[in-house]
Amino acid sequence: MKQIICKIIAVVLMTSLLAGCWDSVELKERLIVTGLAVDRGDKPGIYNITFQAAVPTELSGGQGQGTTPVFVFTGQGRTLQEVLSKMSQDLPKIISLSHVAVLVISDDLAQKVGIGKFIDYIERDPKTRITMQVLIAKETLAKNILSVTSPVGPVTANNLVNKVRYTNRDYSHNYPNKIDDVIRGMITPGGGPAISGAVVKGSETQGSRMENINTVRVPTHVSVDGMALFKGDKLVGWMEGDQGLGLTIIRNKVHNAAMNISCPHDPSGTMAIATSFSKTKIEASIQDGTPYFHLVVRQKGIISEADCPVNLTSGEAMQIYEKTWSEKTRQIVLSAIEQAQRSKTDVLGFGYALKKQRSHQYKEWEEAEDWDEVFSRSKVKVTIQSVVMHTQTRNNPYSTGGED
Repeated sequence: MKQIICKIIAVVLMTSLLAGCWDSVELKERLIVTGLAVDRGDKPGIYNITFQAAVPTELSGGQGQGTTPVFVFTGQGRTLQEVLSKMSQDLPKIISLSHVAVLVISDDLAQKVGIGKFIDYIERDPKTRITMQVLIAKETLAKNILSVTSPVGPVTANNLVNKVRYTNRDYSHNYPNKIDDVIRGMITPGGGPAISGAVVKGSETQGSRMENINTVRVPTHVSVDGMALFKGDKLVGWMEGDQGLGLTIIRNKVHNAAMNISCPHDPSGTMAIATSFSKTKIEASIQDGTPYFHLVVRQKGIISEADCPVNLTSGEAMQIYEKTWSEKTRQIVLSAIEQAQRSKTDVLGFGYALKKQRSHQYKEWEEAEDWDEVFSRSKVKVTIQSVVMHTQTRNNPYSTGGED
């Protein structure tokens, strides 16, 4: 009996040590932040931190006021923590960062200061999520990216995340970068992360108004464009246009990609090929003290549009188109490699390919911290193996006479 009583007392004492609700905060007391933007301030070491927060009454589907579903506010300080603390003087709620979907950093700050200190805070803070996406504001302030309203979705931050995700799925000139992806890129010897850029198309002033979504023709919107190249945590260059596609091919991040090729027998005609599969293998070696990389790209696709006066049921004709597609892909991949070498940053993962082979020479370059210079002089060969799987529901173009 005494043993039972002792056990009961022990259980009661142990439960008293369990965490309770002493530090709980009611939901109505929280201000849900959906996006962060960071710009340089007016003085060195001072930063403008912009928050995008949701308006619950406009998003819940209840009796709203007819205002914008989100709003932005900006504070200044030397650290993100300082700005968050000072905001308590201006806002009647507790700022909650647990639902931040995107972090936008201006290209000016990324180039002249770096992004490391802001990534450091987000990684340290247990209330934030390292799954938030990172974007670089291109030729504009980061706060302008978060300020543009959209009729497609009420929360701008969520729109940005979805744009990167869907353009990677359908176009593959960009790919998503979460906080942990950026961190892994920043610690890559001689390299860094490659982060998607965001630009404002139209009037930045008009984009922040309610009228921007109350019209059939949306005058201002945000577009995902370009890939920002980093060395460590600093911006050193951009990949534009098809260079971004070349990067996604090398990094094995292609889902679907559209590519136009000219008709070999009639350059005025065009054929569109949709890539349904792409896999790149990097073979690394050192020849005469110089790194040598052989990229082998295997891709499969379908003909989605044809304006070439050629019978597509002909095996010989298909081989010609596969060869033309391979050559165009090879030029795109080479353009991405050349841009990375000009920027002297190994965003391609070439050093990692050498490291997997336990190369003593690469270890010396890594320890000497001059892999970026060696990478810029490395030799690269690209081999493309293309297969056109089918022509969908039609074989011959109408330009051949319409017979199918």
